[in-house]
Amino acid sequence: MSRDNFDIPEVFRRAMEEAGWDKDENREERGDDGGGGRPPFPRRPEQPGRPNRTIWLLGLFFLLLLSLNWIVTTYTEWLWFTELGYRSVWLKQWGVQVISFVVFFLLAAAVLLGNWHVARRRAMRTTPQFYPQLLQFPGFAWLINGIGLFFAFVFGSAAAAQWEELLLFLNQVPFGATEPIYGRDVSFYLFTLPIYEFLQGWFSSLLLIGLLGLLVIYFLNYLPDVQRGRWQSLLTPAMRPHVALVGALFLALWAVDHGLDLFNLLYSSRGVVFGASYTDMNATRYALWAQAVLMGLTAVAVAINIFRQNLRLPLATAALWLAASFLLGGIYPGLLQRYAVEPNEIVRESPFIEHNIRLTRLAFGLDAVETRPFDYDEAQAQRDVQSNEAGLQNVRIWDYRPLQATYEQLQALRTYYQFGEIDIDRYNFDGEIRQVMLAARELNKAQLPNRTWVNENLEFTHGYGIVMNPVDKVTQDGQPEFYIQDLPPVSSVPLEITRPEIYYGEMTTDVVFVGSDREEFSYPSGDENVYSSYSGSGGVPLDSSLKRLAFALRLADTNVLLSDEITRETRVQFHREISNRVMQITPFLELDNDPYIVAWNGRLVWVIDGYTISGRFPYATPLNGLNYIRNAVKITVDAYNGDVTYYISAPEDPIIQAY
Repeated sequence: MSRDNFDIPEVFRRAMEEAGWDKDENREERGDDGGGGRPPFPRRPEQPGRPNRTIWLLGLFFLLLLSLNWIVTTYTEWLWFTELGYRSVWLKQWGVQVISFVVFFLLAAAVLLGNWHVARRRAMRTTPQFYPQLLQFPGFAWLINGIGLFFAFVFGSAAAAQWEELLLFLNQVPFGATEPIYGRDVSFYLFTLPIYEFLQGWFSSLLLIGLLGLLVIYFLNYLPDVQRGRWQSLLTPAMRPHVALVGALFLALWAVDHGLDLFNLLYSSRGVVFGASYTDMNATRYALWAQAVLMGLTAVAVAINIFRQNLRLPLATAALWLAASFLLGGIYPGLLQRYAVEPNEIVRESPFIEHNIRLTRLAFGLDAVETRPFDYDEAQAQRDVQSNEAGLQNVRIWDYRPLQATYEQLQALRTYYQFGEIDIDRYNFDGEIRQVMLAARELNKAQLPNRTWVNENLEFTHGYGIVMNPVDKVTQDGQPEFYIQDLPPVSSVPLEITRPEIYYGEMTTDVVFVGSDREEFSYPSGDENVYSSYSGSGGVPLDSSLKRLAFALRLADTNVLLSDEITRETRVQFHREISNRVMQITPFLELDNDPYIVAWNGRLVWVIDGYTISGRFPYATPLNGLNYIRNAVKITVDAYNGDVTYYISAPEDPIIQAY
């Protein structure tokens, strides 16, 4: 007879039963004092196992090493926000992220580790004799802890990444307009629904990971039966209620997902326009209701198996859900669209097209557009032109592309200066509004003749001045007629610039140290150079050894510690690129990609438009994934000190109010 015909574990089990080794009642009959009969078959004692102290210390050392970059970055960012006057903003953002991470990390760890350790203990009590006792291995509990904490970290990080949505949810204000399907305020879709969807997805994923872990633990307890395909033996009193409970909760969340999909119909693209269509409202909506109810019944049927083993009811409700998904969610909407909507599309879809137009205009701030008749009169048009001489004087004749090249050729003056994009602005000169074109002269360190550490970090620290010309004037040589030009700036209009240094700009992405013992290069003057020392408040003061060490670690630059020219009065300036600087403070704003520089009260100030955006406005047709936008904020950045100031230009915007 072939060896394959023998079930080795079964043979040993029967032999032990005949010998009376695994009968607890025989133990009482023969006594446990060593007299008479054979002793019971010994089980491997469970040993918790304690890692060596050296391993603990090494683990803590490597954890600290891995966390060093995060610690240094967090500390230096805290210094930066404090110096800029936005520490409370940083604390709020950072605090929400930390609290979210801790709460959801602990919740995930409790769910995963609690279920997995309970499963291990329950399974160990039913491990058959002569089966591999994998769950009793001393290191198995540590393996569970390690895997559980890893997934808890992942789930906690996912929650921390939703800090913006959480802040909007907690601080939401009514929009003041309702959608036409369910009659809910638009704020529900902008602020509340995203959090509901996140929580549903988060808990569903958590329960799914937990359920998979349970199955692995119980399967390992019956590994020989799993290998031989004997699945029936797995449905033990220890496994069945536990798996049924977690599975029922997972299915209940699945039913909630179908319920949330009812609101997502307002983002449907099935019809001729964006938003819920005739088919969505008369077919898909009822399919989702049916799916939600049937999935909820399936969850209840699975929960019943906690108390009794009967898979027929869960299988029946699951089959009904599958049929509803296929027939009501797939076949019926397609038939309705083809044979009821398409032949009468205008009639069927007209109300929904009206919803789309109205809410799209509202989302993009175009709801106040009026249509007015205009009778063209050629004589009146001629009189309008003649009476608007000031407007004609501001008609632009300069193209920014050749003007850019002209600026570089005539006003860069040195190879290490460069101009960013040409901007257009208006100034009042002696009561006359003039439209001008201008650009900032910034420093390009890549073009420095001697790129030493001192030159790049201590001496060449800033750009200098602007160039400005009217949009409608040229010289006899065909060149622009400059209002402001040269180094230092020379102005031919009543506009004086007393602080022309540009420490913060569009192209200043590097880190510099100002206020050191090394004088800073300002501008060339003939064969000589003019130097200065920084006297502003921009940057973090390096007034302690701890700060110098922190920035040396952050920049991976030992010169920060070793340089004798860096003193306690020195300041380190970073986040100098103006858009990046603003985004550090308000990452939830969408910034215009073309900041422009303004001469104001003798200083140079950058102006940036900030927008609140969303892709969650119901029924509004999206453009590049966005269907809501407001120019809600004007932001200024001082080119010398780096001060960032926000001016709310759309106080009625509910998103900026929530922030």
